[in-house]
Parts: sequence; structure tokens; C-alpha cells
Amino acid sequence: MALDAQSNWNVEMARPLKIPIRLSGQNSMIQQLSPSSPVPTIIPSSSAREVILPSEIISLILSYIPRKEYTQSTFWACCLVSRTWYSASIALLYNRPYLNGGNFAEFVRTVCPSKNAHIRLSTLAILVRKLDMGELVHNASRSLTARLLGRLKGNIEEFVAPQASFAINSFAALSKCTKLRHLDLSLISASISNKLLFQTLKSLRELETLFFPRSSSHDQESTETAYSWPPKLKALHLAGGINSHFLQTHLLYAPSSLQRLSIQHCSQVYPSTFLSTLQTLGPQLQHLTIRHPMLQFWVGALDSVLDTCPSLTALRISADFISDKMFSSLYIHTPHALRILDIECSPTAGADVGVTASAIYDSVEEGRLPDLRSVRVSVRLAWGATESTRTDANDLGEILEEGEMERPLGIITGVWYSMPD
Repeated sequence: MALDAQSNWNVEMARPLKIPIRLSGQNSMIQQLSPSSPVPTIIPSSSAREVILPSEIISLILSYIPRKEYTQSTFWACCLVSRTWYSASIALLYNRPYLNGGNFAEFVRTVCPSKNAHIRLSTLAILVRKLDMGELVHNASRSLTARLLGRLKGNIEEFVAPQASFAINSFAALSKCTKLRHLDLSLISASISNKLLFQTLKSLRELETLFFPRSSSHDQESTETAYSWPPKLKALHLAGGINSHFLQTHLLYAPSSLQRLSIQHCSQVYPSTFLSTLQTLGPQLQHLTIRHPMLQFWVGALDSVLDTCPSLTALRISADFISDKMFSSLYIHTPHALRILDIECSPTAGADVGVTASAIYDSVEEGRLPDLRSVRVSVRLAWGATESTRTDANDLGEILEEGEMERPLGIITGVWYSMPD
């Protein structure tokens, strides 16, 4: 190196200048500056390490991902990041698998790697809590459905049965799913014996919600005795083959925990029998759904339903079965607790079918329905067809808004919503 100071300076400046920079206290980076590089470039050093997040932080991150069908691939991708991410994601991936014809075979091979559970067990089967086979029609066999229930019996809490691949051989495995809280058999196309069904329900002591099969048989009704219901049953949905004899003989003995009852498409149920059943169950019911077609019912047949069920907070009913008298002082003697009223109307409704907004308005104004906050009606009732009916509907909406205490639910005309859970 030259002794001249200027020459030494020129030589030193011609060399790349390396300055170590420490970022975030963990990753060492090197900034390389050279005359030919006017813009600094950051090059990671060989000693850089990945950022290790605690499992609690990863779980918190995953909690922001919605549990929907379209996010199932997201949880699968998270399982591939690292062992820590796998441990936090795998339970969320298998908790509620969204099954269809494209992924069902792979799911079965994972959960049931062999037909004999003693030969080869799956460590992932214990993670499944909700099994929904409602979208499967011909993808599974009856034996396969029974085998799946047998593998998941110790942990499954919710089950939706498939349409074609659920039969008698599945009841034995279903009876061992003692942690079940939600059971949906409404899609089953085969005729199911009520006697066999209730024998299975005896062991489901934790069951809270039951969707009855629509094709149930009656098993020599003249000689059968009352069936025993699950002791913790809260919601019961009846449809299809249910008749008046079933209501009188069995439904009357429903547990005191029952709060929600839905009955629809039951052409063999008569109004007198139904109202007689409500005399017993009505005081404990909070949600009630009565939908068409109910062939034995007529306009005004269920006008006394609010009087029979004084604790109802939500009622979904067809206008084919009621009239304006339902909201009069003839059937509502004391202030009723009803908050949500949904009124349907069948496509085949006659000219005598028609519940008016003015009748509901008068009931609210006169204090018979002081807690009513939401009225949802079918467009077939034509509340907006004339200026007079539109005025009545607007008046009802205003009085509901004036009486709201927590949040405005208002009035929605021409739009249909499902009964709140």
C-alpha cells in the first residue's frame, strides 16, 4: 500500500465495504456496498435461523380462520409448514371434515386404513367430532357407514346420516356413539323401525338434538308401549311418517328438557291430536315450527297455539293453519312472551288464507304481544300488493321499532329466513 494518504484512500474506497447488521435480535444480515451497486442489497447470512413461534401463538392465528368448507385446504396447508404447525392444525382439519364424492374415499382410507380395527388403527380417527355424510348418496355402502361409526364411536358428537347408505346394520354402531349430542336422520330414504330406533336412542344419554327419519314405520301400534326419549333432549324435529297415534302414545312422554319442536310434512296428524299434545308440552316449549303440507289442517285450526304455548319466544307457522283471530283477545288472554314470528304460505293456498298486518299491529298496540320484535312473512300473503296493505305493514314495522329494547329486528316482507337456532 502506498505511503501517500490520498493513494491509500483511493485503494480502500475501491474495495467492497462489508458492514454486519443485526435485525430483530435474531437474523444476522450483511449489507454489501460496492461502487457498481448504487443501491444497497441485503444478503442473508449463513447463520440466519427461522422464527420459532410458541404453539399458543399459532393456535391464536388459526382461530381467526373460519371453519368453513373453503378453508379446509387452508388447514391442510398449515399442517405442512412444520411439526409445530402440524400439531396445532391437524385437530382443526379433522374436527369437522367436509365430505363429498371427491374426497370421501381418501378420508375413509385415512380413518379406516383396514377393515379390522385390531390390525391397524388410525391415530387421526380420534380427532373427528362431527361427521356429516348428508352430501353423499352413492359414494358409500351400508357396511362402510357402519364401519365408520364403529371407528369414531368414542369421540363423535354430531352425525348426519347419508340418504342411501344407512340401514339396520348401522344402528349397532350408532348405539355405541355415547357422546352424540346432534343426530340427523332426516335424509334416510329407507323405512326405519321406530322400535329399533328407540332401542338405539336409549344409550345416547347426551343427545340434545334429534331429526327424526321421514320414513319411519309404526311397528304394530296397537300393542306397543311408550318409548323412552333421551333424557337431555332439547330439540326434536318430526317429519314424514309421524301420525296422531305417535303423538298421543310417545311424544307426550318427551323429557322436560325439550324446548324446541318442529313438525312438518306429516299428513297423518290431526289438529285435535296435535293441540292435545301441546296441552302437555306447550308450557315448556320456547321454539315451535309447524309447516305445510299438513293435509288434515284447515284455516284457523291452530289459532289457539299461543294460548297453549305461553312460553314461546319464536313461532314459525303456515298461514294455511291460522287466521287473524289468533292475535285477538279471544286466544291471547295475558301478555305473551313471543319475540319472533315467521309466517309462511303454501303455493296452493286458497282465497280464505290471509293473515293481515293490521291484526298483528292491534295485538302489539293493545299489549297482547308486548315483546314482539320481528315479523317475517311470505311474499304470497301480498302485504305490499295495495296501498292499504303497504300502509298496515309500515305501521307494524314502526311499532316494532318503537318497542325494541336491545336491538332493532324490524319487519321484513317478502324474504324468508330459517327459524333461529
